[in-house]
Amino acid sequence: MAVGLSVYFLARPHYPTANSCSTAPSKRQPLSQSFLGAGALSQLVQNVTRLPRTVLPRHYDVRLLPILEKGNFTVLGRVSIDIQCLQSTDRIVLHSSDIQVDLKSVQVIERGADKTLSIERIDYETVAEFLVIRLNVGQQQGKAILAKGSNYTVSMNFVANLTETSAGFFRSVYMEDGVERYMAVSQMEPTDARRVFPCFDEPNMKAIFTVTLGRHRDMMALSNMPLINTTQIDGMDNFYWDHFAPSLLMSTYLVAFAVANFTKIEADVAHGNWKFNIYVRTSAISQAQYAKDIGPKTQAFYEDYFQVPFPLPKQDMMAIPSAFVGAMENWGLLTFGESVLLYDEDVSSLDDRQTVVELVTHELAHQWFGNLVTMDWWTELWLKEGFTSYVECLGADFVDPSLERLQQFVTSGLQAVMRLDALESSHPISVLVNHPDEIGELFDDISYKKGAAITRMLASFIGDKSFRDGLTNYLRIHQYGNAVQDDLWNAFDKQAKVDQVFLPIKVETIMDAWTAKMGFPVITVQRDYKSRNISVTQKRFLIRKSNSSTADTTVYLWWVPLTYTTDFQTIGSTWLADNQTSKNLTLEFEVEDNQWIIFNVDETGYYRVNYDAHNWKLIGQQLMTNHTAISVINRAQIMNDALNLARAGLLDYETPLNLTEYLEREEEFLPWESTLTALSYLNSMMQRTPGYGLLKNYVMKILMPLYNSLGFVHRSTDSHLTGKLRRKVVERCCSLGHKNCVTQAIESYSQWMADPGNTTIVPSVLKGVVACTAIRHGGELEWNFAFKRFRESNVASEKATLLSSLTCTQESWILARLLEMCLNPAVGFRTQDALDVIKTLAENPIGRFMTFNFVREKWTEMTKIFNSIHSLAHVFESVTKSFNTDMELKELSDFVGKNKELLVNAMTRSTQQSIDRVRSNVSWMRLNYRQVVNWLQQNNPATSQQSST
Repeated sequence: MAVGLSVYFLARPHYPTANSCSTAPSKRQPLSQSFLGAGALSQLVQNVTRLPRTVLPRHYDVRLLPILEKGNFTVLGRVSIDIQCLQSTDRIVLHSSDIQVDLKSVQVIERGADKTLSIERIDYETVAEFLVIRLNVGQQQGKAILAKGSNYTVSMNFVANLTETSAGFFRSVYMEDGVERYMAVSQMEPTDARRVFPCFDEPNMKAIFTVTLGRHRDMMALSNMPLINTTQIDGMDNFYWDHFAPSLLMSTYLVAFAVANFTKIEADVAHGNWKFNIYVRTSAISQAQYAKDIGPKTQAFYEDYFQVPFPLPKQDMMAIPSAFVGAMENWGLLTFGESVLLYDEDVSSLDDRQTVVELVTHELAHQWFGNLVTMDWWTELWLKEGFTSYVECLGADFVDPSLERLQQFVTSGLQAVMRLDALESSHPISVLVNHPDEIGELFDDISYKKGAAITRMLASFIGDKSFRDGLTNYLRIHQYGNAVQDDLWNAFDKQAKVDQVFLPIKVETIMDAWTAKMGFPVITVQRDYKSRNISVTQKRFLIRKSNSSTADTTVYLWWVPLTYTTDFQTIGSTWLADNQTSKNLTLEFEVEDNQWIIFNVDETGYYRVNYDAHNWKLIGQQLMTNHTAISVINRAQIMNDALNLARAGLLDYETPLNLTEYLEREEEFLPWESTLTALSYLNSMMQRTPGYGLLKNYVMKILMPLYNSLGFVHRSTDSHLTGKLRRKVVERCCSLGHKNCVTQAIESYSQWMADPGNTTIVPSVLKGVVACTAIRHGGELEWNFAFKRFRESNVASEKATLLSSLTCTQESWILARLLEMCLNPAVGFRTQDALDVIKTLAENPIGRFMTFNFVREKWTEMTKIFNSIHSLAHVFESVTKSFNTDMELKELSDFVGKNKELLVNAMTRSTQQSIDRVRSNVSWMRLNYRQVVNWLQQNNPATSQQSST
């Protein structure tokens, strides 16, 4: 290997040699054994994938030079790690993956004594991703060489890969002024720091990092901390080392590097002892103004909310042009995909603006909740992601109140994750994990949205003041360290006692059930109208219960905070204990026989509510006479609960379908969002049945008053939610073939095709609907125009909108071409775009079967091209979610059975969830299809003759 590295370096003299990456002269010791291959330490590892805690890192000196030369994307590096020995041992075990270590450069020095220790051999274990440095004990066999309490330094040179996928240190390619450019940037979470430099890659092994990055003079380098100074690389004209200040104590997954030819935008900071900067491509400067405005305001808000100052001297936000999805909370250097940080008022939509706010407020909240205090292990990933997903709503409502983000959480967060959590194959929030593949599976809606939902519930039952003060105490006690969820519960318990908040039992006991058990309860409220007694019971809500359910011995009962009202002026509350399946409830106020009662006020609790038939009838009557007497959030809750209770067989479909009739009077976004989302399930189930025409006609009937009221054209006076509501209504009407809607969309698109540079022809809020509708009803000409615009657009959010629209075509041959383009980036789409295309194509009625066949045929090739297993899991889910026949279930099961090796462990849960969904769909068709059709026939007088079978 040493010879190979030397040849490599000498072949490119304009880059530093191996010794250029060294921080000190090498004192090499001979190795008694060469580097071993995979499996050499199988006995040592034996199912152990956690590092031993015999030694812990205290300080890293990391020096990296990314080579951004086409055909030669690598990273030359050196790392020096100061470690402390906690338990006497003869070896140092750390993480390393996809890295070529120069074995002769590895050395271990006893600090203080300045003594170089002899190395017996170095082993590597592929499965555990361990690099094991075994020290030579000489004549003292069995005696530990590293002494407890002593300090050592381990160092080595290495070559890492500058990958093209966002894992570790990766490259991003983009066009600027017609020139292809490259940049290098890191993405370490959850376990990819080990792909950049050998390290102790576990969140509770915090250390201080001193970073040095090499770059060309035309580029800039960024890291977590500010730049201290720059020095020229010896013997290298035009190449420099940038030296950064030492970091605070932090985990490896938060270390960040970037080398790029970007422009810096300094934001105004009204309050705070820190600087705030945005880094973007030069041609995208104008799109960074919104982030520049809300970024420092958000950070100042969190300083005030948490009552803990931001501890770093600077905060950077960087927009990555390609090969990056979402965002990452690296301490002091936040990285974002361009589409979620940049915003252009002329071409970006309302949803794009909201996405920017959501991601900025989310990642900045992590600076405290995750970075300052870090979960002890990935089992409690939700401890940072769930809490941050709730707190981001508070930050968003502060910096842009017009979004009403916290109100929207009910539909976009709570109700959305309930769809997943109602499956038997869901998983608890806290899941024991060890292997990196298992860790990656936790980055799903359960950790984020369910975590946020139960956090919101907690804030509701202990009160905003106790919640906020409890968080402050938690952060102050555990700052720069690690914590487990019990540490957080204890902070809330103590604060609740100080504030004299009544709780029936400790916060820990209440909340552990919500994190340790998967699923959630349905609360059944049964009124006795003679005695005025109310019986309340709970059981786990499942969309479908399989015959194997008895194999699960978990007792699914929770401590449930109950709230209720009859007029939204008087609110009552009580608790349903986790050892009660039934409780006779005496209300805090009287309820007349003809009065409705609604539980779960403003849906702050993470549960569904079912009522007796008469109470459902009373609620329906209220909605028909004066729906505004019920809060807007509870109107959304009632519609979502009722339709999902019917889907699960806990309520006759007549009840929720009767409730939908009131929607002809509804003008608020949340109830419509909630209902249309629930009705979309009926749409996907019935789309290929004779009864679909009845469903289309009925949905159009209840939509028409709102469509006529809102109109097709966006108004500057519209609120944010009104604009979102118009887009949703227009989108649904056009998809159902409403003549006026389709005509206006096609005309707008034609005008845009005639004048492509005019951004005012198609309002940004409706661009996706207009393009999709025109392409759906058009042909190759319309599709080619959108594809050309997609290729030429300089705005990432517009590119994403057009990319989705391309999948709306009804031309089978274009759909086939689209699929082929997904596997050929040279003529089609970037890797991350291709995954989005495949997922969206699966929603096209014509494209769904073509996509499934394509995925089955190309699965082996896809696993090689798209090396993100978790992204493939989402593709698998999208392609199969509308399957609802026995034949489709068999095809899916057969495919999974035949490809167990290719579907790998990381997709085990997601594939099982897909099978569960299809089984549920098949069951729904058998039990509910006829019932829905019968109701639609009775409530569609003009089409009652359209019988179905």
